[in-house]
Amino acid sequence: MNIEVLTKEGESIFPLLNKFEDFYLAGGTALALQMGHRISVDFDLFSEKEISKNLLVKVKRVFENKTVIPSVNNPDELTVFIDGVKTTFLKYPFPVQNKLIDYKGIKFLDMKEIAATKAYTVGRRGTIKDYVDLYFILSEKISSLEEIIETAKNKFGNEFNDRLFLEQLVYFNDIEETSILFLKKPVSKKELEEFFKTEVGKIKI
Repeated sequence: MNIEVLTKEGESIFPLLNKFEDFYLAGGTALALQMGHRISVDFDLFSEKEISKNLLVKVKRVFENKTVIPSVNNPDELTVFIDGVKTTFLKYPFPVQNKLIDYKGIKFLDMKEIAATKAYTVGRRGTIKDYVDLYFILSEKISSLEEIIETAKNKFGNEFNDRLFLEQLVYFNDIEETSILFLKKPVSKKELEEFFKTEVGKIKI
């Protein structure tokens, strides 16, 4: 695991995530830890189960030496800031497709399946980070665009529209931009746009 992708605060939180056995790490941080391409700050933990009313109590107990500030708390989501690090526990009803990775008791989605969740997000309008993540997945040949689409269809069923995903992948006009700290060779928005236009041009659906 590429622990250097975490901030100092994130690095102190990360080992304790193994206390939450019903959840697995997904999203950008789960990908960055496996790929080492960029700094990632937030933790996204998914479960097919509803969020327990007692989860906040458990979070406060596990992180008793840290400041825990709840932001959202309902049956679908618990979001807290742990020493300023946004940590989300999410009810995520879509079944895991590939075997979860286990790292010191912390379960992870593998990179191929994270790619599919990124495709689902981009199809619903993601941020620049989602595009950057997909760029590294494709350019480092973790997954092909065809494989990503196939996994996303299996995982999300009718909730995933491959045509819409491909359209959004090359549409950069209203993309939400955030600052990115690269640990591998940086890529510009223009380079992303050109890369995805080339990749999408190869696809026949």
